[in-house]
Amino acid sequence: MSYNLLDERWIPVLFVDGRLDRLGIRRVLHDAHRIRDIATSNPMDRIAVIRFLLALLYWCRGNPTEEAISEKTVPPSWLERLELNRAFFNLLGGGERFYQDSTAKRRRAINDLIQELPTGNNFWHFRHMTDFADRLCPACCSLGLLRLPMFSVSGLPDLKAGINGTPPVYVMPVGKTLPSTLVANWAPVPEIGVPAWVQPVFAANDHIVVPLLTGLTALSRRVWLDEPSGPAGVCANCGVRAEALIRACEFQSAGDLHTDRWTDPHVIYAEVTPSKSSKAQDPTATGRFKTDRPWPELLARLVENRPERLSDATTLHVVGFATDKAKNIDVWERTIPLPSKAQPEAFAETLRQWQKEGDKMAANLARKTGLEMGPGKRRNVEIAATTVVFRPHVEERAINVTVQTGATNESRWAKAAEEYRPVLAVLGKSLAPGTTSKDAERRKAISEALPTMRTPAKEKGRRGGA
Repeated sequence: MSYNLLDERWIPVLFVDGRLDRLGIRRVLHDAHRIRDIATSNPMDRIAVIRFLLALLYWCRGNPTEEAISEKTVPPSWLERLELNRAFFNLLGGGERFYQDSTAKRRRAINDLIQELPTGNNFWHFRHMTDFADRLCPACCSLGLLRLPMFSVSGLPDLKAGINGTPPVYVMPVGKTLPSTLVANWAPVPEIGVPAWVQPVFAANDHIVVPLLTGLTALSRRVWLDEPSGPAGVCANCGVRAEALIRACEFQSAGDLHTDRWTDPHVIYAEVTPSKSSKAQDPTATGRFKTDRPWPELLARLVENRPERLSDATTLHVVGFATDKAKNIDVWERTIPLPSKAQPEAFAETLRQWQKEGDKMAANLARKTGLEMGPGKRRNVEIAATTVVFRPHVEERAINVTVQTGATNESRWAKAAEEYRPVLAVLGKSLAPGTTSKDAERRKAISEALPTMRTPAKEKGRRGGA
């Protein structure tokens, strides 16, 4: 069975007129001006496909030029390199294969390519699958391969994570059409490098800076797909019916690829330690929860150093992965408006202040209910767990308010804080459900436990009294 990614219909797209379809690489690039976005159901696939199309753009055209970024579509002449190297994009067959290595030796069910599908003894799922019986279509296998450079869990047997180590939070500017999204992410780089569809094996070297395409496509797994086989059936991932489906593959670790000599263009790094990237919080972990932490710091950095190429972008697509060794726990996404370059530098500092105030939310709720937050206190667990549930959703709305208005003054931040009031009213009924007057007072206090940007006045007199 032949399956070439240039022509086969495997990339889900949303057109500007609302139509959904699957297209091959050539059609996606040729009709890019008619495409609104990549239409995958999993956010990791959406960002993985865009990163792959961006890599193709660098490979075919190199660094952007004024002439290139002014184009509203991708001219056919840009795709000549793809046609001359069709063999690199064969998914199946006995010759060269896309993102695969014929030396891979670890027999696994095809489910391993899609992290959200259960495998082995992981049977406590809403959806059940049987290894080597349930199968995937070639299109879903292609999307699974695209995930390998940006996301992989780690654990036994020696399943090291990818070039970014533990999966970071990925941040990508997105425009109103696919070309504007690609242009917003297409920036000049000193060295382009060789992509994994040309050279699949990557070896980290702490003394050599990793070029863009080498790092952007570095494969965390060595994979070799089985040929599709009958009987006809339904793909376990997308539900499409096909005459032949893939049931197994060779699937093994590519070793430890993590290196400080790689800078991912879609990762936010800390200032003090450039190699330390922002990472998603594990919502199942114990201890202090800070699930909103990526938002204010991320926006503050963008306000301070916003690249010129973001002029065509309107929003930021943020994707985070929560993992625990070999467990894929959570994948989430947020879409937030892109801060205006004209906003004052003070906005970045107030964003960081907002983050600090938000970190006090659990302690404030405990104080309002008259409960302590010390170790061993039952309500400590309840308040922390409740906070981790509602804060990311409220923070998204609150940050949107401040970004859209360029808020730096107290009244604008007070408006953002009001986004917390509806959920705090509901939370009050949960934490203080009784009917006594004291419970009523607690509910009222909880509903007013809003973040504040006001600097508290210094207390007068002695501590503990007036």
